[in-house]
Amino acid sequence: MLLIKNISDRFLALILLLILFPFLLIICLWLWIGLCENPFFVQERVGKNGRHFRIIKLKTLAEKPGSRMQQVLSFLRVTHIDELPQLINILTGSMSLVGPRPHTPEHVAQYMPWQRERLAVKPGITCLRQLKNPYEKIEFSEGIEDDIRYVREWNLWLDIGIVAQTAYVFVKLILRKF
Repeated sequence: MLLIKNISDRFLALILLLILFPFLLIICLWLWIGLCENPFFVQERVGKNGRHFRIIKLKTLAEKPGSRMQQVLSFLRVTHIDELPQLINILTGSMSLVGPRPHTPEHVAQYMPWQRERLAVKPGITCLRQLKNPYEKIEFSEGIEDDIRYVREWNLWLDIGIVAQTAYVFVKLILRKF
């Protein structure tokens, strides 16, 4: 089953990157010009079995208050478009489409022993707890129980359901902004 998950993750990530490449290229060029710097945010995170990797996101926190750029950056962040470069992390094998969101090494160092169980699977772009509160930033302590429930109850149907719900929420977020 894990082999099927790994193959389908990488296949879907590749297809999505090919489809979204023109859109991402335009966004990256626009950010590069607007921010006058690298449009990517790269940060160390902790993945499966405690392995460290570098997560890739679009840089959306370099805001200039009151500017058009701030509105665009906020839109990218709220709609989670800034997370699309993480499809590259899936291709490299450090992430999955579905799994607990990866935390920083500093956050993982604060885990209670029972919370380390969430490191038994690859981290994902989407997860159960993101579907509960799609309009708000997820805090460190929120949803650990959901992550552990995901680890314990994982199956392909659960992943398919989470991906379908994520697609629905994503479309709602986009439409809500227009």
